[in-house]
Amino acid sequence: MKSVFKAARSFALGAAACLPLLAPTLPLRAIPEADALKKLAVIPVFLITNEQGSPIPIPQGDKNLLLPMFLDQAKAQKELDAFNKANPAAKARVTPIPMNLANDKVNEINKKLTDKKLVAPVISSDADMAKAVELLRKQGVSEKDINEGLSVPVFFSKPFITINTPKGTKAVFFLSYSDAAAAAAKIQGTKVEMLAADLTVALGRMIESKNDEFVFYPTQAFFKLMQEQGQGGAAKP
Repeated sequence: MKSVFKAARSFALGAAACLPLLAPTLPLRAIPEADALKKLAVIPVFLITNEQGSPIPIPQGDKNLLLPMFLDQAKAQKELDAFNKANPAAKARVTPIPMNLANDKVNEINKKLTDKKLVAPVISSDADMAKAVELLRKQGVSEKDINEGLSVPVFFSKPFITINTPKGTKAVFFLSYSDAAAAAAKIQGTKVEMLAADLTVALGRMIESKNDEFVFYPTQAFFKLMQEQGQGGAAKP
């Protein structure tokens, strides 16, 4: 796994937490980089935005702007409550955006900035981060590599858990340990070992995969949003 973390750091150019840096130039691409990033469409992130849905970055010193991207809606709501308390006239809200589109938004904003840089860390749940650290330690990864290489934990298994898709059978990366463990528990007759890595590792593996072999499993937030949208659509005349 240590070599995998070295790969992760090269994919992320030393800054795995920031979505704009998940897409450096990579050699030997089996699928286009953009196609790999599109797979993040089933992973919504929750941003603090204005009423029109435009992100509201938070100033960090003189040079940086911070835009946290939360995987956990409750965590985003807590951040919003603190923001609204400090900025009562802002009329801010929490807005869900697919991670791939959030990545595009951050890149667009950074292109327009001349004297500042927008930093957009993806914030996982505390439980998933703790579980990833636990698994990585069991996998023999050093504390130094964990601290430097783990920003957005993903979970997978050995052998890989697979699902059937319209494009064939695909191996799965999960952004939630509970989802990964639940899927592993359904496998009969095979011992499944749960493993963890950083999101950059999963994206790198997808890009290098010869036959487009991998997908991300939709998060529970994705299913919830799809259900809410379906109910909203049904309510319309």
